[in-house]
Amino acid sequence: MKSSTFFLVLALIAWLGATAVAALSEREYRLVDEGGIRSLYSDKGAGTALNWADKRRRGFSCILLQGTGVRFCGMNVQLGDGFRQGTDFSEYTKLRIEVDYKGPAEKFRVYYRSAVADPNFPDSKYHQIDVPVRKGSYIYEIPFDNFEVAAWWIESRQVADDPEMREPSRDNVVHIGFDVSTPVAIGQHYFNVPNFSVAAPWFGKTNTIWWGVGSALYFVVVGLLYNFFRLRIQLKERHDEMFGLLKKLQEADTESAHFKRLSMYDPLTGLLNRRAALDLVDEFAQHNSLTGTALVVMDIDHFKHVNDTYGHEVGDEVLKRVSAVVQHAVREGDAAVRWGGEEIVVICPKTNSEGAVRVAEKLRSEIKHLVFSVPDLRVTASFGVANIRPGESFSQALGRADEALYDAKKSGRDQVRGQKAA
Repeated sequence: MKSSTFFLVLALIAWLGATAVAALSEREYRLVDEGGIRSLYSDKGAGTALNWADKRRRGFSCILLQGTGVRFCGMNVQLGDGFRQGTDFSEYTKLRIEVDYKGPAEKFRVYYRSAVADPNFPDSKYHQIDVPVRKGSYIYEIPFDNFEVAAWWIESRQVADDPEMREPSRDNVVHIGFDVSTPVAIGQHYFNVPNFSVAAPWFGKTNTIWWGVGSALYFVVVGLLYNFFRLRIQLKERHDEMFGLLKKLQEADTESAHFKRLSMYDPLTGLLNRRAALDLVDEFAQHNSLTGTALVVMDIDHFKHVNDTYGHEVGDEVLKRVSAVVQHAVREGDAAVRWGGEEIVVICPKTNSEGAVRVAEKLRSEIKHLVFSVPDLRVTASFGVANIRPGESFSQALGRADEALYDAKKSGRDQVRGQKAA
């Protein structure tokens, strides 16, 4: 899998994971921490005592010594102004109360009040539900859908014929709380309330909209990064392809140069071969005049005798050693050519006869002092020198140099002979 595709898959998995966590999570509005004013209330009748149990107002006690009449005591949280402006709990789905209760009650009442839309209506709508008491510490989670508008409130406010008043609502809650209500058990009731809150799935109406907007922006960024990584990978692939192509071209050029070298140079001596020399002469002749170019033709004396006496391996050694002397002694710009057999031609551009003779004499002297693997073997060479004259071709000048070489051999070898007069 390409890294850009892996990044896209990873980003998608991250988004799905975050969505799953959000879907399983809840948001909570803690009434005991973030809510409004907390207060205690009771019927204030004889034999009733009501007090906060701690300074944090998370616990209270209620003592009821008489059970006649309508008796109640409890805790209330006022939201907003407690009359017309409250808190919108329409997106919340349940009420959560953590209670540590000690006392004789078997149930208590949980309620909330919501302000009605009619500004002339003097009261807020009362919703309630009775919850069985669990002794000790217990968390009550009460769905808001289980609340109903209290029947006593509908009757007392004479709104039985108004469908809106009979319908539960929680878009503007001004009071919320719980109490021990009629019939109340005589005795002491102790409540510790670590948590009193409303809760909702994280994906409510508002959060869902923001999640959609955030997800859209997230995938825009992911798409940009994906395209960036994809283009970067493509560029790297193209770079690698171009580098590979260039490497192949270089290898091809190297191979071509190798074969070109093999076609131009004599494999035994490393000197230019005759064909390459003629090509160079033709190319030089097309751009420059050959006039003034000196030719030095040399031949190893008695080379056949060396091969016959010492063998071809020694003969090859002699050719290599003599060729090495020639390559070392010729000047920059000169061309040394194995013309054939033991015959070597040195082409010296822009050189007069005297300069060519000096080159030949230097070669003759160095060759004469060469030492070979056969201790008693010594070789000499004969030389013929000629300059290419105006209007004369390379082959014509080479013929005159060959004649001079023939004169050197005829005169006893190990000599340098210049060109004959025209």
